[in-house]
Amino acid sequence: MSANYSTVVGDTVRITLTVRRDGAPTSSTVTWTIEEPDGTNNAPSNTTPSTGVARTTFVPDQPGYHRWRAVGSAPDFVREGTFYVTASSIIVDA
Repeated sequence: MSANYSTVVGDTVRITLTVRRDGAPTSSTVTWTIEEPDGTNNAPSNTTPSTGVARTTFVPDQPGYHRWRAVGSAPDFVREGTFYVTASSIIVDA
């Protein structure tokens, strides 16, 4: 699996999508799901900072690959992606 984005445990992940209908920005009802490495599913809230923009934020508490899915209606769409979370941004040699 290849991640589109990487971060560390405890950092905020922000996922932003542009929603268009016939080329023009449009609002959509969006439901987000984020699956953590242990299989836990989270349903973070959706925000709409402007017309045609859907955004969610998530603070991971587990290292590993995370998968996200956004399902929109009016217009209907499904978008998916991944991000990778490391335990720490500091590498310590033992």
